[in-house]
Amino acid sequence: MDNIWLDVHAWQPLRGVLHRMTEIECDAPDPLPRDFDEWHGWAEACLLEVATRDGWQHGRYAYTIQERDATDHPVREIGKDIWDYEEPARESTG
Repeated sequence: MDNIWLDVHAWQPLRGVLHRMTEIECDAPDPLPRDFDEWHGWAEACLLEVATRDGWQHGRYAYTIQERDATDHPVREIGKDIWDYEEPARESTG
């Protein structure tokens, strides 16, 4: 297992639905997590890094952790969960 993907959907509160947002390719953690709680912590750290870098809006996101083959097709679902993201507070300059 070299790479793990996070398939991310964003929650649209006014419509009450999830919509596909992005897929994130991540290096597999070493050592591999032993249980879902460890996978969950790893996934949220990856999501936070991307959300902060790319300027995501605060909100609720659903994600699926997937192992994929060489053609990027999912071969195994490791788990899925919901992540509530709040933008970090910005430091004031002045």
